[in-house]
Amino acid sequence: MKKIILNYRLLLILILGSFTLSSCLLDDEVTDFGKGPVVVQFEALETAGLFLQTEDNTVYTYDIPVAAFGGNGLALDRDIELTVSASDKSTAKEGRDYEFVSNSLTISAGKLVGNVQIKVYSENLDALNPVKLVLQIDSSSETVSDNNKTVVILQAICPSELAGDYVYTDGNQADATIESTGVGTYKLSRDNAFRGSFYIEFSDVCGNLTITGGAIESFGIAVSGDGSVDSDTGTITLNYTVDGYFTNRTMTLVKK
Repeated sequence: MKKIILNYRLLLILILGSFTLSSCLLDDEVTDFGKGPVVVQFEALETAGLFLQTEDNTVYTYDIPVAAFGGNGLALDRDIELTVSASDKSTAKEGRDYEFVSNSLTISAGKLVGNVQIKVYSENLDALNPVKLVLQIDSSSETVSDNNKTVVILQAICPSELAGDYVYTDGNQADATIESTGVGTYKLSRDNAFRGSFYIEFSDVCGNLTITGGAIESFGIAVSGDGSVDSDTGTITLNYTVDGYFTNRTMTLVKK
């Protein structure tokens, strides 16, 4: 008889233990699924704004996105209110280089992104010495991320018209094409070193060229370099580096 009673007791313990474990699992699912906190932060840690300098001394309006993350991944049914300010680590001066349109913003209900807007005074920017605006989130109606800052580079550029057909006059002499990809940014169809057509990306800041990327990077090989434009002839000279292959290879492009 004692053995039967003990078996019943053991069975009861197992049943109660199973019920408790099942309840815990159900409670966890109800508590955690899609219930994480909503966190706000700047959409990018660093961005570069390019501002064309002309005789009109244009004042540009520039958007800096702030995004909401977390929760169930869907937009909230309520507005998110934020305020931002410039950090003392900024080298851009308010009133000279930029001004806030407003230092408060709203991510509207049903949206995941809102924009801080600034006015940028292009005539006061120095193309050769860009300044940085460091913004921080001061307050928010939702949780603020630990990454509550962003760096915005304010870069002046001059009118640039480098797109067209060219020919390399050194190295592996070949035809090449430059196409515009944005304000002061370009894509060069090939170099003068490799037999294949590996494109190169570069930027033009008032005749000072910087290689910013290219097809070879897709193989895990870094590329870099700089260059210049002859203002009289339009001839482009690039100093091209491909890690592990060559450093500061001279490439000369003459426009057709």
